[in-house]
Amino acid sequence: MNRTIPLLICALAAGTAAAGDGNWRGRDYGRGNDSGAYMGFTVGQLRYNEVGLDTITPTTGMFVVGAQLNQNLAFEGRIGSGLASADTNGYGIEVNSMYAAYLKGSLPLSPGFSLYGLGGVASVDYKRDFGLIDAHDSGFSYGLGMDFDLAGNTKLNVEWVRLANGNNLGYDYTVDQAAIGLAWRF
Repeated sequence: MNRTIPLLICALAAGTAAAGDGNWRGRDYGRGNDSGAYMGFTVGQLRYNEVGLDTITPTTGMFVVGAQLNQNLAFEGRIGSGLASADTNGYGIEVNSMYAAYLKGSLPLSPGFSLYGLGGVASVDYKRDFGLIDAHDSGFSYGLGMDFDLAGNTKLNVEWVRLANGNNLGYDYTVDQAAIGLAWRF
């Protein structure tokens, strides 16, 4: 596994956490006195890449609950499942469940727009119709994304996450997710 990406994400999270201070609620670009908590939903496409196969891309959905610790750091929990199975060239995947817990380091670039890095643990349970049929992968997960503030306390996010990697009967694979979501601060 390439260690450069996880190290960059950890550095982003540490740097943005250090940049925050105790008065972050007063400098939150006009969002008011929210509690720092948020919840939302993402729709994504899981990307299963195994050596020797074309990419298989089932659709997924996840509920997100988060707590903003300061302007630059949040803790996030996620739970979801597959919304549709997918197959490519006769090889198929169905996602049963997905869980994740992340530390989210944000870097505000302007009022209403920020980049973020995720680091934590994730678990994906899915069924393949080839090789080892049932698969359950858990471990370190990381990703990158962008948040866009919309009207009121709503934000739109776009992200990429590496959920898992492993080996299926001697063939290496990775499980990534590209997603778009909405969240509401309260």
